[in-house]
Amino acid sequence: MAFIGTLPLLQRFPASAAIELILQAFEQDGAVILENFLTESQVRVMNEEFTPGLQQTKPKQDSDLATFIGRKTQRLPAVINSKTFREEVLENELMHALAEKVLVDGPPDGYQINCAQVIALGPGAEAQPFHRDQGLWSFWEKFPASGPEACVNFLCALTPFREENGATRIIPRTHTSMNMAFNDSSESLAAEINPGDALFFSGRLIHRGGHNQTNEVRRALTIHLCRNGLNTQEAHPLTIPRDIAETMSYRSQAMFGFRSSWPVHKKSGSHFWTSCWEELGDSLGLKLPSRAYAA
Repeated sequence: MAFIGTLPLLQRFPASAAIELILQAFEQDGAVILENFLTESQVRVMNEEFTPGLQQTKPKQDSDLATFIGRKTQRLPAVINSKTFREEVLENELMHALAEKVLVDGPPDGYQINCAQVIALGPGAEAQPFHRDQGLWSFWEKFPASGPEACVNFLCALTPFREENGATRIIPRTHTSMNMAFNDSSESLAAEINPGDALFFSGRLIHRGGHNQTNEVRRALTIHLCRNGLNTQEAHPLTIPRDIAETMSYRSQAMFGFRSSWPVHKKSGSHFWTSCWEELGDSLGLKLPSRAYAA
């Protein structure tokens, strides 16, 4: 795709803005910046919680995926160990409202967390290849751009995102075409955001992690949501201890595959991820914390 004239700027809204305005920008550009999506306290505490794990995590330099995931990039998948993430960020009502609008067409559709991880671009980290997140499920690339969304991403800044330190680069409006022909130098822009802001973008949008040309680490929390029925990148129920799962609300348990579905469609029930048609969590005798609401 080619732009004539000025590249469209990313639209920005406070997280308190009307959801209709946010969705309008999302549908137009494929991405929108949500200011103060996380609170200052959440950013500060999660940075403290994630630091020990990052100190023990090395970039996967010898992996077959090293070019894509980054030879100088740390990826920490165990964000569920953060109490702040479990009890506060996972319960962000704006995130769930947007996900439901984009990923749920009606009963018995639902959505789940594909992966949630910290991504830390170290000094000198090279830019990723441009890609679409929906390419995780290769068959989805065969659908027209007018088809349903496979996934959405809430990329939350835990440190400042600047062009110099590897801010995610996007090509606005590429979610409306399956054409991968573009000019990087003139058609991509850096999504510069502050700690606590989130870049909310379509699984069809062409983007990449930028080149970190500084001596600082650019740290992000990615919350990647996909439709129910798609295999998730992380095998959550096999890697998250049950005692951790039982500290989460019904909805959060469903996000990680410990429940059959979210949203709950009481009339149609759950068709997948059940135990002999019984709701999975009920069949497992999964507990809910006293603070959690039931479905």
